[in-house]
Amino acid sequence: MDELVPPKWVVRLLDFFCREEHVEMLKGDLYELYADRYNKKGKLHAKLFVWFDAMDLLRPFLLKRNLITHNNTIAMFKNFLKIAYRNFMRQRVYSLINTAGLAIGVACFLLIFLYIHDELGYDRFHSKADRTYRILEHFESDGVGEHSASQPFPVGPALINDYPGQIDHMTRLFDFQSPFLALANRKLDRNFNEPNVFFVDSTFFDVFDFEMMVGDKNTALDEPNAILITASMAKKYFSDENPLGQNIEFQGERNLVVKGILADAPHNAHFQFDFLVSFSTLRAYYQERNQNFTLNGWYWNPCWTYLVLNENTDPMTLTDMLPDFVQKYFQEGIRDDITMELQPLTDIHLKSKLDYEIQANSNESNIYVFSAVAVFVLLIAVINFINLSTARATKRAKEVGIRKALGSLKKQLIYQFIFESILQTILALIIAVMGIVFILSSFNTLTEKSITLMTFWSPVYLSAVAGLTLFVGLVAGFYPAFVLSSFKTTEVIKGGKLNNHGMNFRKVLVILQFSISMILIVGTIIAIKQLQFLQDDDLGFNKQAVIMVPVIGTPIASHYESMKSEMLSNASIKSVTALEEVLGAKHQVMNYTFEGVEKSKPYPRLFMRHDFLKTFDIPLLAGRTYDQSHVTDDSLALVVNHTMIKQLGYGTPESAIGKGVELMGGRKGKIIGVVNDFNFTSKHHPMSPIALDLWAQPFTFNLFMKYMAIKVDADNLQESIAIVASNWQKFIPSRPFEYFFLEDRLNESYKAETKLSMITTVFSGLAILVACLGLFGLATFTMEQRTKEIGIRKVLGIQTKEIVLLLSKDFMLLVGLSFVIATPMAYLMIDWWLASFAYRIDLMLWPFAVAGLATFLVAMITVGAHSLKAATINPVKTLKYE
Repeated sequence: MDELVPPKWVVRLLDFFCREEHVEMLKGDLYELYADRYNKKGKLHAKLFVWFDAMDLLRPFLLKRNLITHNNTIAMFKNFLKIAYRNFMRQRVYSLINTAGLAIGVACFLLIFLYIHDELGYDRFHSKADRTYRILEHFESDGVGEHSASQPFPVGPALINDYPGQIDHMTRLFDFQSPFLALANRKLDRNFNEPNVFFVDSTFFDVFDFEMMVGDKNTALDEPNAILITASMAKKYFSDENPLGQNIEFQGERNLVVKGILADAPHNAHFQFDFLVSFSTLRAYYQERNQNFTLNGWYWNPCWTYLVLNENTDPMTLTDMLPDFVQKYFQEGIRDDITMELQPLTDIHLKSKLDYEIQANSNESNIYVFSAVAVFVLLIAVINFINLSTARATKRAKEVGIRKALGSLKKQLIYQFIFESILQTILALIIAVMGIVFILSSFNTLTEKSITLMTFWSPVYLSAVAGLTLFVGLVAGFYPAFVLSSFKTTEVIKGGKLNNHGMNFRKVLVILQFSISMILIVGTIIAIKQLQFLQDDDLGFNKQAVIMVPVIGTPIASHYESMKSEMLSNASIKSVTALEEVLGAKHQVMNYTFEGVEKSKPYPRLFMRHDFLKTFDIPLLAGRTYDQSHVTDDSLALVVNHTMIKQLGYGTPESAIGKGVELMGGRKGKIIGVVNDFNFTSKHHPMSPIALDLWAQPFTFNLFMKYMAIKVDADNLQESIAIVASNWQKFIPSRPFEYFFLEDRLNESYKAETKLSMITTVFSGLAILVACLGLFGLATFTMEQRTKEIGIRKVLGIQTKEIVLLLSKDFMLLVGLSFVIATPMAYLMIDWWLASFAYRIDLMLWPFAVAGLATFLVAMITVGAHSLKAATINPVKTLKYE
């Protein structure tokens, strides 16, 4: 029968250690021993002891090869395992609680370790990652301006031309600053709006090591109208056809030839792509439109520019040269406001919170928070282990006494108990890993990761798991081993009481355990409240029921007014406008010269169309908004926010009306209106001035008008979407219809905080569960130790509620002390975290009270249930039991 065959890896052990002529004989002996154990005591027993049987059989060979130094080594470990097994089975409840608590703690720690390892690994798969930098631009005057992740078009080529000894390679990425670009395979009638399309230099693969599955990465991007697509996009656009050499239509006007197929971008790259188009295509595109100035200008900065420095180049040396570079190339009037900086590629994902990031990054402070949660959960699990192990010491007191009387040395006993601890840790680890295998998919969904089981086999992870097992086993077993081995032989054999042995230390551990639990509860509550504050607090405008439709690069310019009028003829459509960026998430910057200010300064700017204030319910404080009856509004008027007026020193909003301003292109106009402050970018940034600039020329839909914003009836969302879609199909049938709700897009700005609150909630809950398991075991053991006392007190007439109070008060006192310790620690840690936000909630008392009360109730229920059970036992049975 197959079940009577020992595990294959044990049989292979025999093959490895002994000579061929002995193998078959030893295998026969091993099969007999395994079958005998299986038939007498079951499969579990046979599997537990089979490798010790194998070691017994191999003992002569191991001694001969000096792999063991003493003939009793195997016998000693075999004896250790037998004792550990018997104790585990004799005290199943405590052992299972111990193992389960440790397994949960280890699983939480390993999962968070997986998450942190993934976060820290962003962009490190590139072979030149350690010397690859993104060049940043800070365009700021008197605290106003932008801190940009991108650069003007000519910066990259000029840098590599001026500093060839310092820079080996340069590449740029450009996406038309558009949320979508239209691509189509007309042959198969497949037409989509794609968000991840980049124009890149032919040197792209000299900087980044993305995998090319088909094609030559050295030449694929050399020619105009060349495009590379990922494997998933090849399937999407061409099904099972070979895409090489076939055409993909770009924006309905230009055919791009597929020159290669890329592997899908790794999830741990700071930008994701589906299509890469040669930069020379862009050059030809602008030449056809007589817009070469776009590629040659030093003001507009839409390109993400990356440099690979020479191996001998110190980044600081190049950084010191950048001020001269700025003075040489940037135009007069802005060059004194511009500084450039090198940002390491591997810092982007966790440390970069700049304007115009390619996509939302994570947050370095979250790594510290998750690390703390991981350590806290593991620490609680280890505390449980130590508490229960030391509490159970009296159960093994006679065993220790007899073994000492028979000549066992203290160090041998310590080895025994540490061995048991490590063995139990290994068991907990096995359970934890099995649990991770089952929940990894859900964990990936929660954290928006793509971590695979292959990660377990990486050297880093295997080393971490081995180190964790040894560390937890030693730490968790060290104190119990010394407690158990320190019992006095005469006292134990005479029946001396050891009930209070290690009691004070256990109390300290319980206090520490519940202090950590309270800190986690408070932290979770505050994280959730801060996220709600960021998402739901008054933004200064109404984000509800606003549909955003990307229109950049579409032929909407000549249809905008007609489409707007037709949509407004439906009662479900409340208001329509167009704007440059997603309100509340992004903005641009432009120079303005205001009356009373000596020179122009870079100010945040948002181009928009009429009815902007109406669509977003932004209050007007003074003056008027743009009006179609004022034909000069698009060239001679400007609306600004209240912060702008305060910064310019104009006094009240009313006094700012009529103040002169020089706009882009030398236009001289006036301030016609002042609006209330609103968060035109995320709440990670403080309030700053902004100019709302009307830009009504039709061509602006090619660049300056990227979205239509449509305010709809919140009670008829589906009907409203259908109206907008039908109008789109009527006026622009050649392009796919895309939309999103403004509220959903703004919530994505707080993805890092959302992830933080979810993860801390889940793992804090698990930490509290582990703490309860430990308290459950400790309370159970305490009740057993006081069984005789309870019986005597009942005979003497004590009431049940008094017994419950007597047995519970010690634990409740420990919870109270935990609250006193946890409160200031939690306050300091949470205040440090909140300090990173421009907008933050004030720390309140009630989360601390809730944490204390919740911990108290959980502890009271756990201990009280045991106390009540012990108090209701018939004293006759209790005394008979003793």
